[in-house]
Parts: sequence; C-alpha cells; structure tokens
Amino acid sequence: MKTTIIAAALLMAVTAAPALAGDFCLMNRDVDGWGTRDAHTLIVNDRFARKYLVSVAGWCQDLDFSMGIGIRSLGGGSSCVDRGDRIVMRGAGAMDRHAICTIMKIERYTPEMEKAYRAAREAEHHS
Repeated sequence: MKTTIIAAALLMAVTAAPALAGDFCLMNRDVDGWGTRDAHTLIVNDRFARKYLVSVAGWCQDLDFSMGIGIRSLGGGSSCVDRGDRIVMRGAGAMDRHAICTIMKIERYTPEMEKAYRAAREAEHHS
C-alpha cells in the first residue's frame, strides 16, 4: 500500500514538473537579475544562480538603457521560457517607454562560454 502511494506521488511530481528544453528550464517566476551583452543578447540569472544566454530577434533598441525587464511567456508562468516569448523592457530610453523584443534562442550560459566571451572582448580591445 505504501509503495503504491509513494509511486503515485512520484508520478504526480514528474508530470507536474515543466518540460525541460535540453537539460535546463528557465521559469519566468525564477528570474533574478539580468545584464546585456549587446543589442541582440542578454544574460538572465535565475534564483538558483544559473545563467542563461538569451538571443532576441534583430536589434533590440534600448536594451542597454532599460530600467528593468520582464518576460512575457506564451505558455504562461508555469512553463519554460522559450523561443517566441517576449522580453518587455521597462523605462527604456529617453522616452521612458516600454519596448518589446522576441526571444529567438535561449541556452545555458556556461562558465566556458563566459570565458570565451571575455577572451574575445580582450582580444578586441588589444587589436
């Protein structure tokens, strides 16, 4: 009897968990900070100290000057942030307007990626 109850509880927990995109899932409710790399990409931190590289469609005007961002997920708050979701910037630019950019790609931002990015920036500054 106990085994059946435990198995049922585990099954419910697994089916209630969000689907993972690869080996990660950034949940909108877990976003805990961000920073820009350029007008096309930003790094989003979650409350578990994981980082994600988020690429947006085209040139996301005023991304560097935004006072804050939010993510509007097409799947709602209980799904992983994914392609097609939107970055909403608050207080962007001199007009203090809200700008919206579409997410094209999201991936885990690994220490190796960060190291390679910093090395490329260093090389760029020394050339």
